[in-house]
Amino acid sequence: MKKIFTLLVSITIFSCSGEINKSKISSNSSTSLKETKYVFQATYSQDFSMGDQTLVVIFQSLLKNLQEGKLDNISNYFTEDVVWSLPDGGRLEGRENVIKFLIDFWSSSIVENYNSAVHFAVKSNQGDQWVLVWDSQSVNGELVSYQEAVQFEGDKIVFLNTFIK
Repeated sequence: MKKIFTLLVSITIFSCSGEINKSKISSNSSTSLKETKYVFQATYSQDFSMGDQTLVVIFQSLLKNLQEGKLDNISNYFTEDVVWSLPDGGRLEGRENVIKFLIDFWSSSIVENYNSAVHFAVKSNQGDQWVLVWDSQSVNGELVSYQEAVQFEGDKIVFLNTFIK
């Protein structure tokens, strides 16, 4: 009897806890996203889906090459007109400038204790492919946590936006 009473109380608690607006829930998750009423409307895109996971591997391969000092072929990862929005507010435009910056940094810095926290691919409703990154590492003895949004055009990086904490 005690077990039945506990079960009934549990069912009652779970069925009554939290108000759910069932009019916004659909069996199709992509439909329910489109029906979501956001408080603020995003200017770029509000609807993202999981993107091409092979782009995560491409980005991780670039990181691995940089960490191992394999700087000869890193230009293969970028489009000719790549743009990088740097954490200090600066901006690099063009593959040559991005490559020069990366070679200078990785040739003159001691980078250790890399920690990959989050790497995942998303696709905007416009079809743009992104890899979103949350990582940390020690640079010349100082721990740096950073976030990057990396946009791909095909299998090449066309835009990077980096934030450092």
